[in-house]
Amino acid sequence: MPLTVKQILEMPELAGVKLIAGESGLDKTVESVNVMEAPDIGRWLRGGELLLSTGYQFRDNVEGFEDLIMTIHSAGAVALGFKNRFLQEFPSRAKDLANWIGLPILGLPLELPYSDIIRIVIMKTDEVENIRFSESVLRSFSEVLMEGGGIVDVLRNLAYFLKCDVCFLDERTGNSFYSIGKKFADEHSITSEHTMLEKYPHERLVLSHHAYGYFIFETKPRDATWHMVFEHAKVAMLLVLQKDIATKQVEARYRNEFMQDLVFGNIRYHEEVINRAQRFGWNLTGRLRIIVFDIDNYKTNFERPIPMKKALGLEEAKERIYSICKNEMSSAFYDLPYLTMSDFIVFIVTIDRYPNFKTKLQRCCIDIQEKIGACTGYSVSIGVGNEKRDFFGASESYNEARRAIEIMRPSIGSGHIHIWDEMGVLTVLASVADSEEAQKFFVSRLGKLTGDDVLLHTLNILVEQNWNFKAAARQLNIHYNTIHYRYEKICELSGFDLSIGENRLEMAVALRLLYLNPKLKKM
Repeated sequence: MPLTVKQILEMPELAGVKLIAGESGLDKTVESVNVMEAPDIGRWLRGGELLLSTGYQFRDNVEGFEDLIMTIHSAGAVALGFKNRFLQEFPSRAKDLANWIGLPILGLPLELPYSDIIRIVIMKTDEVENIRFSESVLRSFSEVLMEGGGIVDVLRNLAYFLKCDVCFLDERTGNSFYSIGKKFADEHSITSEHTMLEKYPHERLVLSHHAYGYFIFETKPRDATWHMVFEHAKVAMLLVLQKDIATKQVEARYRNEFMQDLVFGNIRYHEEVINRAQRFGWNLTGRLRIIVFDIDNYKTNFERPIPMKKALGLEEAKERIYSICKNEMSSAFYDLPYLTMSDFIVFIVTIDRYPNFKTKLQRCCIDIQEKIGACTGYSVSIGVGNEKRDFFGASESYNEARRAIEIMRPSIGSGHIHIWDEMGVLTVLASVADSEEAQKFFVSRLGKLTGDDVLLHTLNILVEQNWNFKAAARQLNIHYNTIHYRYEKICELSGFDLSIGENRLEMAVALRLLYLNPKLKKM
């Protein structure tokens, strides 16, 4: 509550203080108290002061009092407290001037020490009340931290002081947290982060040029205490986030060491795996598969980041990608162990609990690709290793998942899912696709067809349809006679009788080599 000059006159502790002049200015707000006798006092004032003076500098020049009144009035002083120690009475012309400009002149008892006046007035000003309020806010947030509170607890405490719902969008993880939950949670479930930031007042949480997230407010009060409360909330939130980051870093180090031992085949004993897995709440019993999410073009863009919708840094984009992968995979497959590497993340899924594992995985991967593209502008290639009987096969499944990506990405591009046991003969041919023998084999079978894309495509469809001419014609949307004509042309150009099973097999192998190594077409 602001302290006015009128309230000072009504204080029992200052019962001897009298109004000399300037009654029209009694409603002015006093923010501080100052004592000065210097002639150039105006230059030292900041506004809002009750100025205390004896008029010592005017003891031989009472006319100077008028200049003093105009000077302190222009500098923003709200009242002058005058002790009649060196003057018989307050100058009448100065009194008239004070009445005219509305500057209250207070007569102070000689026996009343300046120190008492200062103490009594200051203790009633907003400045002291703000300090008291700030201390109570600080104490409240400190209690939240000492009791082990997290992000939601900080938000609830902030909402209590601001009297409005508050949301926090964590830029590190992409997660959202709510003080109450109902309003923002319901709305955020159907609107994007960008829409929320456009619609509601918000403040970004930044420390040393590192952004942690956004505070979003249902309303944004503009009273004097708002910034005070928010500053305490920011410090508390940073401490909570730093603690969370430190805890996760320690946990991640031990988790990654364990996962590396698993996927690189460094564990020999069953009991060791079970005991170490239990520390992280993981169940590794039963059949499993390894799944790898590899960020496309990450290393090639390390020095030259591609444009991203959120203008994220490369490392920040990687963390967001990992967070999306972890959130979506954990939603689809519970108790999910994972390992983060330089540009890919590895998951172990125990598949006995998921009868429709591949269908579930396909849906999950589509969601992950869409969210990663929308949030970062990147894509990921996904490799799935073969099913293994238990965790002793984790290393082999991991190598298959990595190999699936390495084989398929160069030929069909980024952003696809590759399942090792569905790749068939490609898993064998991949190791020789770049060899001189493969080149000679391809040229001898399909070399004369590489200049005719129509015939090459027709041959590929015939192989896919197991040489069923009717099915191939339907897929190509051409007449049955046309497919026969093309087939005869293929036989003529290649020099092979494709009615013979062995020749058909060799053509299929040559097409698979081309699939793995598109450069063969140019040889």
